[in-house]
Amino acid sequence: MENINKIITSYLDLFFKNHKFASIPKFILLKRRRNFLRKIFSSRAEIRYINNKVIITLYVLNRERNLLKKKYISSTRLIKEYLFKRFFFFYKKKLSKIHRTFNLLSKKYIFLPSKMQKKLYIKSKIESLNKLKVFKTFYIEKIWTKLIDYYLTFHFTRLRKNSLLYYLNIFKFNKLNMLWVLTAILNKLNVLRNKKIEYNIINLKYVTNHPDFFTNVLALRLKKQKMKGFREIAKILNRTYIPNVNTIQERTFIPSTFKNKLKNLNLVSYLQNKKVNEVFNTFEKGSSNDIYNSIKYKNLGGIKVEIKGRLTKRYRADRSIYLLRWKGGLKNIDSSFQRKSAIFLRGNVKSNTAYSITASKRRIGAFAVKGWIAGK
Repeated sequence: MENINKIITSYLDLFFKNHKFASIPKFILLKRRRNFLRKIFSSRAEIRYINNKVIITLYVLNRERNLLKKKYISSTRLIKEYLFKRFFFFYKKKLSKIHRTFNLLSKKYIFLPSKMQKKLYIKSKIESLNKLKVFKTFYIEKIWTKLIDYYLTFHFTRLRKNSLLYYLNIFKFNKLNMLWVLTAILNKLNVLRNKKIEYNIINLKYVTNHPDFFTNVLALRLKKQKMKGFREIAKILNRTYIPNVNTIQERTFIPSTFKNKLKNLNLVSYLQNKKVNEVFNTFEKGSSNDIYNSIKYKNLGGIKVEIKGRLTKRYRADRSIYLLRWKGGLKNIDSSFQRKSAIFLRGNVKSNTAYSITASKRRIGAFAVKGWIAGK
């Protein structure tokens, strides 16, 4: 199982062999690239064996794709702005001189009946205007070629780099383009007994949606010497959104006869301007959101982060630091307060919680980050 997770993480960290192909100025080592926060984070693979195939479920947080998309949009906007700014600068500076010279030439030919006929005067004016038009278009083309050749090489290389990295990121999750490479590696190593592999990739939006994500992020950030543990945990906890729920109502036990009938415990709110028979009829019909409300653990109930290890500032591993912070609660409301039976998964693992641990090391020693999230 551990080998499969390592293969999947190394596959998601794939990059161009030649860094000059993607117009990257200097080569970055793979060891350093793995420590980047702008990459694809994946959870531990959940493998399910069937007779003829294997289903691998992966939860993915694609931070690289969102960042590259923003960079691509900003670089295209900058190119447009820079192009037009430079063009108008040359246009005002040079083409104004062209207009002056043509105005001086046109003033030489003055229409007088004794000296010049009216037809010849109009003909000379049209010829000068045509010359001005041709010269103007020629000079505008010259300005654009000069801008593209000399001034915008940096911007176009940057745009090419972002587009190539973005398409590489998309191809990693495409069955036709690159996902078959992962299946070939797994079948070559005979990790999954040469069975047909089916991938179930779930894209998550936030770091706090899975404990594997924020434990990996914290472990990468705490590798740096200037990072402080409490501050980094606070950043994770501030990003967690826990819905506002009436905890008193949620934790009070209601008998089964009145359960799922009342929105709150105040019967007065139902009896105002209504008859008793109408109230009981509404209880029997039920609401249209019964299916959605029957899904358990769809909302985040709480989060807990624990850090322990050699996280001191000094260059001596003589002291271990222990940090613990949480937000919300990890208790199962059904079993703890509503007197319902709860299923335990794999021994003592609760059905409403997900747990993860990530071990890492610094210059002065090793440390570990533990994470829990609970649903309700």
